[in-house]
Amino acid sequence: MTPKPIPQVLTNITVRPGYQPQAPDTNIDADVYLFARLRQLSLKQRVEMAASHDRGIKKLCLAGIKSRNRGVPLEEIRLHFARAVLAEKFLPGFQPTGGDETMWIQDSITLAGELHQILESVNIPYYVSGGVASSIHGEPRSTHNLDLVISNLTKTFWLVKTLEAAGYYCPTGAVEDLQRGREGLLNITHTETIANADLYVTDTSTFATSQMERRRLLDVEGMPAFWVISPEDLVLQKLAWGRGSQSEKQWRDVLGILKLQAENLDYEYLTQWADNLGLLDFLSQAFSEAGIL
Repeated sequence: MTPKPIPQVLTNITVRPGYQPQAPDTNIDADVYLFARLRQLSLKQRVEMAASHDRGIKKLCLAGIKSRNRGVPLEEIRLHFARAVLAEKFLPGFQPTGGDETMWIQDSITLAGELHQILESVNIPYYVSGGVASSIHGEPRSTHNLDLVISNLTKTFWLVKTLEAAGYYCPTGAVEDLQRGREGLLNITHTETIANADLYVTDTSTFATSQMERRRLLDVEGMPAFWVISPEDLVLQKLAWGRGSQSEKQWRDVLGILKLQAENLDYEYLTQWADNLGLLDFLSQAFSEAGIL
């Protein structure tokens, strides 16, 4: 059988000095090949890949729990699974419900679509950020939960009531802290699917306003629609988050976004805000390691 030729786009790539692969054990040529292939995929295919990663990890987790707890009631399996998935976010007040274990294997993309409907119904602007946004704009990867940035704290009461009516557990103490302005985070968990999300309240800075204005509606045929942060703002956000923690995960996400979106980015916006936020040196290093400069 004659082997299929490798597409020209994958064989004619110049690797610039300073280019770094996504992981230390990844060959540079393999890394370049991976992103060339990812650029050939449609947005829908990349989003489906990220959703599949999420579901796959949960399936493995559930299979392991069932293997270690043979013969125990489904309610106990559900509790073990909830503790494993939520980890430190499993709170004493949370009581998982429902006996259909297929409902527990929900991905963050589906969750984003469901929360989109809720947030739109109470007129609260938001966008998806974090690992899910990184998978959409860059290298697809699994993530434990969904991160959303929301505004309009004046509607917190109605938001919580709507979430609870839809089956989400909202910790009482966290809700009170949010309403009184002591905290800017609300963690929610669906009692039946055990899907988890962090809702971060945005500040009133110029940069935060710009991020909300530049969000993009992900509306792909056959998939749930929701708002997602722009790739430029996500790069800046992750550079800011990783600056203090030196997080390898944040840096890998940044490189993945830059490598995949290199031809589509607004570089004037990126460099202007990187300068304003004191991130210009980090951005320049990321450009070099992503093969852009």
